[in-house]
Amino acid sequence: MNKNKNNPFKIPEGYFDSFEDKLMDKLSKTESTIPKDSAFKVPDNYFESFNESLKGKLDNEPKVISLFPIKKIIAVAASIAAIAIIALNYNWSPSSELSFSDLANADIEAYFENNDFELSPYEIAEVLPVTNTEYSDFLSSPIESDNLLDYLNENVSDFDELNIEDNE
Repeated sequence: MNKNKNNPFKIPEGYFDSFEDKLMDKLSKTESTIPKDSAFKVPDNYFESFNESLKGKLDNEPKVISLFPIKKIIAVAASIAAIAIIALNYNWSPSSELSFSDLANADIEAYFENNDFELSPYEIAEVLPVTNTEYSDFLSSPIESDNLLDYLNENVSDFDELNIEDNE
């Protein structure tokens, strides 16, 4: 509520100073403050014609409004039937658990391409099993000796590191 707005209700000056005295004066008077002429009057011959007017109103048949309209009953029945159909068609048996073989190869490749695991090729090679694999399984085309020599010249500084038999 905004206190800055003007209040349209105002109290006259000194109203509460003399309020108690004015109230006590009105209460001490014996005469009633209710007007003698009542505003509520019964029309002439009201009670003589009351029975006839009441019978006339009762003869008219009132409109009956049913408590359970048929449209609501149909709507409730249809919703119960729909719920029953859905419940009966639902497969309540638990589904078998998914296994790695259920995944498509394309999904697995997309997962590894889209997620960065921050693993080096050496760390990945440590996890992969090497049994029953051949060198040709990894390559779609054979490596030419020129490409192999170029790669070794660029990436290997000490050829003694390549001698696997001596390092063991």
